[in-house]
Amino acid sequence: MQFEYKAILELDQLKTVMRNSYISDGSRSENSAEHSWHLAVSLMSLSEFLPDGFDLDHAMRIALIHDVCEIGAGDIPVYDRKRGSENMSEAEYIELFKSRYGKFGTEVADLWREYEIQQSVESRWVKLADRILPFILNLATDGRVWQERGISRSQVLQLNLPVDSVCPEIYEWMKVKINDAVHKGWLKDA
Repeated sequence: MQFEYKAILELDQLKTVMRNSYISDGSRSENSAEHSWHLAVSLMSLSEFLPDGFDLDHAMRIALIHDVCEIGAGDIPVYDRKRGSENMSEAEYIELFKSRYGKFGTEVADLWREYEIQQSVESRWVKLADRILPFILNLATDGRVWQERGISRSQVLQLNLPVDSVCPEIYEWMKVKINDAVHKGWLKDA
């Protein structure tokens, strides 16, 4: 067997995909590799909320892979009007990755597809964590992205509805924080 390292180098490119969210100290934007790592580790911190029989290791694998598609498609911020138009190029990139890297490529494609389809409990919890991380980073940076983009209460509530369907307790916490953000002027009251 010959060691193949090209997939490792290609995955390194995820570090170059810059996201809209700032890191918690506000000094710079995060990249998609950092986000994926943070997402996987955050699932561990949510263990008290996870349902019985939840496969944390599998969920962490989904979290680490869910944005690999952005190597080819880039990141479109969740509040951007272009959001949703990236699905075709994401799928095309994942298929290309799959075709180049054999068993590993197939595993990446399967995990990515599982996240996109949102039928497993693990994929829904990864989506929950994927929603709350930027939310928490906005709280840590005085709503910086929300203010820069002119985001409203209703937009944040709508975007985070998947959280309500998975863990209403966390969504209720978010609603309190959203009201606080409106009061502080970080979000528009609309």
